[in-house]
Amino acid sequence: MSVGNSAYSVARPTRQCAATGQPINPGETFVSTLVERPGDDDLIRLDFSVSAWNEGARPKPPLRLFGFWKTVLADAQTNANPLLDDEDLLDLFDQLGETEDDRRVAFRFVLALILIRKRLLVYEGGVPATGSTPGVLRVRRRGDKSDELTEVVDPGMDDQTVEAVTEQIGRIMNLDARPTARGDSS
Repeated sequence: MSVGNSAYSVARPTRQCAATGQPINPGETFVSTLVERPGDDDLIRLDFSVSAWNEGARPKPPLRLFGFWKTVLADAQTNANPLLDDEDLLDLFDQLGETEDDRRVAFRFVLALILIRKRLLVYEGGVPATGSTPGVLRVRRRGDKSDELTEVVDPGMDDQTVEAVTEQIGRIMNLDARPTARGDSS
């Protein structure tokens, strides 16, 4: 699926630490990253054990970090759990806030639409993109009592592209899966 010249394809967990090569086992917490490779339209997924990440392991150049989140590897026989919980999605949204990169702007816009659909963000108005002029989408976090709004650049994708990308990102990242109750063993 393309957004302009940008395709979004995100793989499932690799089950292997990109830094050490050691397996990541079901039930283990790990850091998952999305990275870009210059000249490649796909986002690449690299997973890191928490210990490797805490010791400074990161994607190596020429790869560029696009975003990251901490998650738990689900058992293969468990029903599909979201790869990102609600807080992780909001954190990824915030991480992309200062970007001017076209791909990241488009990704953040679609992510904002998903967060509105999930009722994590509240739509507060905006100005649609027209021609080559980007628009703006104004949102606030649900439950936020302040008047603080976040502006999200609308890169001017047509409705069909937005819908297709939203569906693809949701399917790839399992965003619509209903989380199951997880006990915190820490």
